[in-house]
Amino acid sequence: MERKEILDFVRRNPISHMGTVEEGEPRVRAMQTAHIADDGLTFCTGAHKPVCKQLLTNSGVELSYWCAEDGIQIRLRGQMEHLEDVELKKHIVETTFTFLKPVVEEHGYESLALFRLAAGEYRTWDSSDGGSEEFGTF
Repeated sequence: MERKEILDFVRRNPISHMGTVEEGEPRVRAMQTAHIADDGLTFCTGAHKPVCKQLLTNSGVELSYWCAEDGIQIRLRGQMEHLEDVELKKHIVETTFTFLKPVVEEHGYESLALFRLAAGEYRTWDSSDGGSEEFGTF
């Protein structure tokens, strides 16, 4: 699967389950991909939230995206990069995460943290053809 195909799949299915590690134990939660671009998948969370602290301590992550209609799962694994990009935060709040406007008005953009998965490994699983799998890098 080409990188463009992975990014297009995520655009159509922007909710993932993100696995991180905290004190040696797995932590998984649903996360909406805040920004999808050629340079990777960007996530936005509160700077005070456990997921932020987990990613700052251990940047390794696995994301699982699922499309029930097509029966396809894409798992992505790699290292998250912590971003300090106020303009991207503004773009995300204005376009994708408008529900964060009151938070930003009260606490400022520094209350938000951005993390990007720019590269890594992928694994696909397709139930429509008997559970075929594909592996590679993106």
